[in-house]
Amino acid sequence: MMKSRVVTPEEFEEQLSQLREKFSLLERRLSLKADEIVFTMTVSHRKEVDDLKDEVFSLRDELKKMKKERQHAYLGKVAQQAKRRSVG
Repeated sequence: MMKSRVVTPEEFEEQLSQLREKFSLLERRLSLKADEIVFTMTVSHRKEVDDLKDEVFSLRDELKKMKKERQHAYLGKVAQQAKRRSVG
């Protein structure tokens, strides 16, 4: 059987101080880990945003190209019709 031991105020204060230091260390480590996670997520999201931006620019360029092709086809058609009218 273990006998009861009285803790002196000095021992109590020392153990309390050690416990506070451990909690402080844990708090700093947890904060650092959270910062690392947020940074990693931010980098990942930034890459996704950049990829989406590139895709939007690509689609915009493709749309411009299609509009020009349509416009050239339309103008060619109008020119042919005008030519037929003037010859006929």
